Amino acid sequence: MPAQASAAAVTAPPALVAHAQKIAADHRARTGSDIDTETLRARLGVPSPMAEAIAAQLV
Repeated sequence: MPAQASAAAVTAPPALVAHAQKIAADHRARTGSDIDTETLRARLGVPSPMAEAIAAQLV
């Protein structure tokens, strides 16, 4: 549960979440699968806790 606690402690700006949703939709369209947190982190250029917080909002 520590990953959930750290993700909950980070608040992602709404504009960043919206951008991540577009990235996730593009990834899904190209690959047929949902984007994983590490790929999302790399595409956004954010630290892992921020990527985890954003990924939690994409589910």
